[in-house]
Amino acid sequence: MTIYVTLTVDLNGNVSTAARAKFNEFLKGRNYTKHKLTTLWTAWFLPNNTIDSAIRYTKESVAAAAKVAGITNYEALVMPGEQKATEWKHI
Repeated sequence: MTIYVTLTVDLNGNVSTAARAKFNEFLKGRNYTKHKLTTLWTAWFLPNNTIDSAIRYTKESVAAAAKVAGITNYEALVMPGEQKATEWKHI
C-alpha cells in the first residue's frame, strides 16, 4: 500500500525569510510538496514502507531542514494514511 503523509509545520519565533527558504528547499529535496496553504506539505511513500517508517522519515526530515536553516523552535504534526489528501479552494 502507498502511504500518504500530510505534514504541517509552524516555525516559531522570528524566523528570517532566508531561513524559511532554506527550510522549504530542504523539504522539497526530500520529496515533500509545499501547498499554498501556509504551512502544509504532503509526501507519499512506496508500498514497501510502513506508517512508522514514514513518520520517522518525516520527523528526521523536519529536524534536518530546521538544522540546515538554523531554526531551533518549531512545532509539527504529521498524519499518515492510505488516502491521498484532497485540496480545494473557493474564490
